[in-house]
Amino acid sequence: MEWSELLGFDYTQADWIWRLVCALFAGAILGIDREVRHRRIGIRTYMMVSLGAAVFTIISIEMATDMVAAGLSSDPSRVIQGLVGGLGFLGAGAIIQGDKSVGGMATAASLWVAGAVGLSAGLGYTAIALVTALLAATVLWVSRFMEHRGAKDRPDHASDE
Repeated sequence: MEWSELLGFDYTQADWIWRLVCALFAGAILGIDREVRHRRIGIRTYMMVSLGAAVFTIISIEMATDMVAAGLSSDPSRVIQGLVGGLGFLGAGAIIQGDKSVGGMATAASLWVAGAVGLSAGLGYTAIALVTALLAATVLWVSRFMEHRGAKDRPDHASDE
C-alpha cells in the first residue's frame, strides 16, 4: 500500500500535494537569502509566488485534461503565458519604487525565478524546481560579496533594494 492510500488520497491528489510542497520549499530556498538580508520582499512573498505559480499550472493541466475528456479543445500553455505576464507585472512593482526611483532589479529577477520554480514544480518537474531554486539562491548569496563593488566611486550609489 502506498503512502497516498494510507492518507486517503488518490494518486493524482498525492501528486498535486507533492508538487505544491516542492513549490513551497523551493520558494523558501529563494526567500531565505532575502529574509536574512532584511529586504522588503522576503521569504513569505517568494513562497507565495512559487506556490501560486504551481497552483495555476496544476489547474491549467487538470482543466485541459477535463476539457479534452469532454471532447473540447484546450491549450494549457495559454494559462502559463498569462502566468509569465503576471510575474512580469509583479517584478515591475518591485522595480518601480514609490518615489519614482528605479531599483530592485535583483528582487524582480528573483521573483521571476520563483515563478519559474513554481511553474516547474506544478508541471511535475520537481527536481528541476529544487535545483533551480538552489542555484538561484547561490547566485543571490554570492552576489552579496559583490554588492558594493565600485560604490565608493559613485556618489549616486543606491543599494539594489
